[in-house]
Amino acid sequence: MAKALVFEEANNETYRLVNTSTKRRSQPGMRRIQRAADKEDIIKSLTSESTGVFREIWRLLLFSAILGFKYGKRERLANPGGGIDQQTFGNTPSWPGILHLMGLVETSSTELLASSEEAEAARIQMFEEYANGGLALLKERSANTDAGFEFVADFVIEHLADTPTPTPNLNFEPL
Repeated sequence: MAKALVFEEANNETYRLVNTSTKRRSQPGMRRIQRAADKEDIIKSLTSESTGVFREIWRLLLFSAILGFKYGKRERLANPGGGIDQQTFGNTPSWPGILHLMGLVETSSTELLASSEEAEAARIQMFEEYANGGLALLKERSANTDAGFEFVADFVIEHLADTPTPTPNLNFEPL
């Protein structure tokens, strides 16, 4: 985490104290990742110490967002529940890349790649909504069963069958 800026360069080799009374722009990665309150039961089930598949909630949210993205199930968070610091997602180096790729595919534009508060807010909202959609899929499917390891394994196996394996094009043209 970066420390607060205390001095800034005024002129060549002259420094001044930074005015801390003005409101500063928040740093990227500071917005919390929200989850829907109506999905807490499936979250608790899939992250419980006894039968949970996911050790941490952030891992479940990442899985759920990718699942929601795959099936185009994006649900607004009508009643946000708990939130997680984005820094928690730092345990996976692919976190920023996943957000950026989702943004590129979703919008067919590079606007969400910008390092601005607006672009970050849009990426996080998109992630939250896809995670909520993925959690909805898991919740629907687990309505009549225990959401433990076997449930998730069966779910993944079933949905892998839905995904055709792409055939790579190995015909290269000479330069």
